[in-house]
Amino acid sequence: MALEPADPWKVTDVGYRDAEGEREVHIRLDVPYGSLVGCPECGALCKVHDRTKDRTWRDLDFRGMRTYIHADVPRSDCPDHGVKQISIPWARQGSGFTLLMESMIMSMVRQMPVKTVGDLIREHPGRVWTLVRVYSKKLRDSLDLSEVRRVGVDEKCFSGRDEFITVFADADTGRIIFAVQGKDSAAIKAFKDFLKEHGGKNENITDFSCDFGNTFIAGIRKYFPTARITGDRFHLIKLANTALNDTKCGELKLSVNRMRAKYLLLRNPAKMSEDDLALKDKICQDNEVLGIAYRLKESLCSLYLLEDPYSAEEHLFSWMRWARNTRLYHFVKLADTVEKHMAHILQWFASRLTNALMEGTNSLISVIKSRARGFKHPQSLISMCYLVSAQEKTDLYGRGV
Repeated sequence: MALEPADPWKVTDVGYRDAEGEREVHIRLDVPYGSLVGCPECGALCKVHDRTKDRTWRDLDFRGMRTYIHADVPRSDCPDHGVKQISIPWARQGSGFTLLMESMIMSMVRQMPVKTVGDLIREHPGRVWTLVRVYSKKLRDSLDLSEVRRVGVDEKCFSGRDEFITVFADADTGRIIFAVQGKDSAAIKAFKDFLKEHGGKNENITDFSCDFGNTFIAGIRKYFPTARITGDRFHLIKLANTALNDTKCGELKLSVNRMRAKYLLLRNPAKMSEDDLALKDKICQDNEVLGIAYRLKESLCSLYLLEDPYSAEEHLFSWMRWARNTRLYHFVKLADTVEKHMAHILQWFASRLTNALMEGTNSLISVIKSRARGFKHPQSLISMCYLVSAQEKTDLYGRGV
């Protein structure tokens, strides 16, 4: 009754075995002799040609005991398509797990490390990783990119400081649509090829949002010449915060500890209490260089409060003159970056495109990395990215995506 086997399958035996000190449940299903089976190609009922002996699938545990299904799988003898092995209603072809077991495993790996999942279900983690890669490929192959118009691209550190993966996401939905090892223009070329393979066209992509790295911009210009490039506003604000944080101010006169002062200076003033604002103003008054650096940072961030690109352009020119006149090294460097990428920064006022959804995706990737304590291979991280991104869009019972 629990298995509800589809015709012509019948449960012929149920038994218990002791294996490594644990009890296991073993269930045998068979197609009775003389039964007709469906051809996997056309569905026509055919005679049984022969049987593949003793196939085994791991099923959901029964009362804490590992449960296995055994069957001799028939091959149909179809007049039109010849001898073919029939489809198994309870398992995916080539899998050693039932569909319900796969569903449970895929639900678990989205929330916990693969090794932990393997320990909980008492299976080797390698078997779980095989399943992860199968479903990740299934998700990737099923993507339809014909409607993608705006793309966000960002790199994510994979291991140490020298290994990265590049992640591409649909800027309108936030779903990861492609991930590849590396962070140079070759990643843009790989995305172009992937886009073509999944129903998209490079001329359909109207906008890219990315940071101010030269490799991404050069790759987009080469492989997507008609696409507009928007410099991500959050990366510009991050550069301004970094310049403030790196500015050497000599001996600081602080009424609070350094971490508290840093927290106050990097926070958005609109979200600060009156007491914090007063303390921040006192820190800037007592430290002239720090006060100048803070005002430079806030002035650049206020760019996005303006309404039109003409006012924004004037604001940027004034800000660059001010930053260079202060001779603060890190802000002079930032002014050079702003001048080089001014067109990309101003493009935001036309596209209103940011990497906000990408940053949310990056936080998910960071969670994946931290709970797994790192990955040995970038492809493992890429596979997990697809799975977590498609968490609410996936049929968990193995019937497709």
